[in-house]
Amino acid sequence: MTLSHLSSAPSRSKLLWLLISGTILALVALLSQQRTLIIADDLIQDFTIASQQHALTGKVIIVAIDDDSIATFGRWPWRRSLHAELLNRISEQHPAAIGLDILFSEADLQHPEDDQLLAAAMEKSGVVILPVVFSETGRLQHVQVPHPLLSRHAAGMGHVHIKVDYDGVVRSIHMQQDADGKHHPHFSQATLDAANHPGVATPSPKTQTQLIPYAGNAGYFPRISYRDVIEGRIPDDVFKDKLVLVGATATGIGDQYATPVSRDGQLMPGVEILANILESQLSGHLLTPASPWQNILLNLTFVALALLGFMLLSPLWALLLSFSLLLLLLLVTYIIALSCGILLAPSAGGLGLMLIYPLWSWHRLDTAARFLASEFESFKREFPMLSTPLHNTAFNDFLDRRINALHEATSQLQGMHRFISDSVNGLPDPTLVCDPHGIIRIANQAAARYFGVHSTAILLQQPLIPLVSDIHEHQANQPVINAQLLQAPVEIEVEARDGKQRELLIKFAPCKDASGHHIGWILSIIDVSKLWQAERDRDEAFRFITHDIRAPLSSIISLVELQKLTPDKIEERWLGMIEKHADNALALADDFVQLTRAKSGHYQLNDINLEDLLHEAIDDAWIQAYSRDITIALTDAPPEVHARVDRTLFKRAIANLLSNAIKFSPDHATITCSIAAEGQYWSIAVKDSGIGISPEAQSQLFQSFSRIHQQSHPHIEGTGLGLAFVHAVAARHQGEVRVTSVPGAGSTFHLLVPIQQ
Repeated sequence: MTLSHLSSAPSRSKLLWLLISGTILALVALLSQQRTLIIADDLIQDFTIASQQHALTGKVIIVAIDDDSIATFGRWPWRRSLHAELLNRISEQHPAAIGLDILFSEADLQHPEDDQLLAAAMEKSGVVILPVVFSETGRLQHVQVPHPLLSRHAAGMGHVHIKVDYDGVVRSIHMQQDADGKHHPHFSQATLDAANHPGVATPSPKTQTQLIPYAGNAGYFPRISYRDVIEGRIPDDVFKDKLVLVGATATGIGDQYATPVSRDGQLMPGVEILANILESQLSGHLLTPASPWQNILLNLTFVALALLGFMLLSPLWALLLSFSLLLLLLLVTYIIALSCGILLAPSAGGLGLMLIYPLWSWHRLDTAARFLASEFESFKREFPMLSTPLHNTAFNDFLDRRINALHEATSQLQGMHRFISDSVNGLPDPTLVCDPHGIIRIANQAAARYFGVHSTAILLQQPLIPLVSDIHEHQANQPVINAQLLQAPVEIEVEARDGKQRELLIKFAPCKDASGHHIGWILSIIDVSKLWQAERDRDEAFRFITHDIRAPLSSIISLVELQKLTPDKIEERWLGMIEKHADNALALADDFVQLTRAKSGHYQLNDINLEDLLHEAIDDAWIQAYSRDITIALTDAPPEVHARVDRTLFKRAIANLLSNAIKFSPDHATITCSIAAEGQYWSIAVKDSGIGISPEAQSQLFQSFSRIHQQSHPHIEGTGLGLAFVHAVAARHQGEVRVTSVPGAGSTFHLLVPIQQ
């Protein structure tokens, strides 16, 4: 696959998603404005209204023409004189207003005096409101108003028209109704005007439609039976300063309606609907339907947030986001209705939120399928070993074929990764493969051994820079690999040394893909300590041959040539000198051979009692010590002092320490030897009372041909290889040699070897 194809695929995917997003936003805006999803909006609004039940102000009371009253006073309609008596009894307690929800559109021809009685009662009360009823015949609308006699004595009139929605539910009212060229306010507004009660919230006359914020379900408002009022069975002052609504609740004579708060099919009488409207205006709990632009703004905001989240989040989080935004949309609708009195229509936004995920899933699935197909074809072209036949997919659908192709490619790539990992693991030198940021992806067993871990898995996913921070260049003494180096894909090859003083050759090279992009690093750590040691050994051998062994041999040759000048006489001092130089040359050659064997020879390790070995070394040194009257003392040792050592080489190392102690001790001195446990080691200590060693000289003490006392004490002879031999033997036994010394106060050498378990 070309680079241009790779870069254009994401662009096409983003362009398609932007097109889908624009389509969803346009659809949501259109549905929000047209209220097409009216059924879903009404369900949400009904739930919102029903869940906002609130306490009553206590200023509205219903006088119900109930079943008991019908049973007492007979069939409906009743005589108007009975209504006049009701008004008189209610008016005695001085109510704020009386809403008489009974239509008196014609004169009472059977009892004409009853109209006079009712008109007089209304005039005496002064706060009685009568209803105006609208009826429709086709497109014609008729207005039924009260009888003129009663109208003249009413404090006000208002329409009681109930607006029933398409599903038979009463949700809203018209606060003003126009008919016959007149403006008729709602019955509740006329009641409030008649009451002229302080604190009554009168709505703006410009508000044509108002949702009914029901305070509760049917029966929530206090009711007093019509019969109880007529018979005087009511508490005193129950109607004082109240808004009294008189209406029918009895079965068969009253109008009953379904409302958003109806439960189990329970209907609400029209008079109680009037009570809810009146209560909402008294308490200020008004609800108005949101304007189209408010619905558009709400729905587009939530849908836009979802579209943005789907561009940034994973599929699971995107799904959770869509559900969360849907719940939050409903919650915001509820809160705004509760706090601001605006009832929003969120169904268009909810539909948009539900559409986003399947469209986004289709888009991502289609994009992924096309990408996988093209990538697999590209792999087959660039890597022929991946072109193995696929499984039979003749009866699989499009997605299954893509999944099978991906499965084949994944299996073969895993095999290739295994092949690469095994190849890297088989390399003898520590090798690490990292990503461009220096995170280790592949490591071999040699690398695990070098860094002191038991498994290569421990190295994987680790940052490279902290791991190799102790590897420094020889000259600059700075870390070979740092953060700046990772920024520039440049190959380096340098000599370095790590924290364990191992000599290394570091090769750090960038990896690139087929397009030339930097995709990682390969680090190779080659331990050249043995090579450098061999180089130093070669230099030492060359020095030994050209200098140290040459000097005594040259002296011998000179003495022989001098003897040729006087062949008849051989002086003893010349023979002594020849013998001395020959002994020095022999001792030097022997020490060099032993040092070479100690460094590179084969060790035969056996379980040896170190106390016995120390006794033997002391016995061998007795003649040298006796000639100068030097005493070698061995302090008490532990009962079992065993270690796995090469008997010959380890005994010679102890002998070298004793020989040095004798050479540097004064006559008649005492040398103390001891064996003690020191952690996981046996420590063989040789303490003399000689000239001591300065701290500066101690750092060169174990180097080959090091004769640190040659200037200060030239009479003390030595080859400079004895302590180098001791150091080499200790190192090959996984031990070490230490020295503690004070100039003029003697020295103590400690030869440590692991304790045999």
